[in-house]
Amino acid sequence: MNMPDAVALLRQLQNQERKIIYKSEDGVEVIATQTGKFSPNDFAVGLVLPGQEEFRPTHIRLLIDLYIKKLSNPDGANDLFIAIEKINDGEDPEKLYETLLKHSFTMKFDSPEVNLYYAQLLLIEQDFNFSPPSKKVSRLNPPREYLMRFIRWVASGDDLIDRVIFAGAGRKYPAPERYSKRLIK
Repeated sequence: MNMPDAVALLRQLQNQERKIIYKSEDGVEVIATQTGKFSPNDFAVGLVLPGQEEFRPTHIRLLIDLYIKKLSNPDGANDLFIAIEKINDGEDPEKLYETLLKHSFTMKFDSPEVNLYYAQLLLIEQDFNFSPPSKKVSRLNPPREYLMRFIRWVASGDDLIDRVIFAGAGRKYPAPERYSKRLIK
């Protein structure tokens, strides 16, 4: 579903309501559970891999997975980064996934399809948690730009993943402003 439809669906979740938002071709469920922890609409993103318990991936998992995909297939990763940029613009990850079917990645945590699904949810989560009426309001507009700058930083290949993750995990500093430049025009 596109970004506006996903936002509308996620805003309707009731306290502690758990909903499967996407199910990948290989059976991975991408779930949202309303928590209200950081903002009234806050939700946790969950993944359920076939035969395993649900866990909650973070932006760090996404950044590392994108990095190792870039190492194993730079052209395929570039297409994946562009698809995430289009999701940031509001496009539907289910439709964008078709553009990635021609690529395979020898190193990965999750399929590109699952990356697209939970990247969309993580971007929405940023907007929910760092916009009014949240306690912490982002200086970036939209707030999801914070995560997108880290994704673009990984896409650039400018630094070792260690530096990107240190900044992203520790929230010691945001991704440099130069990564506010979109990957597509």
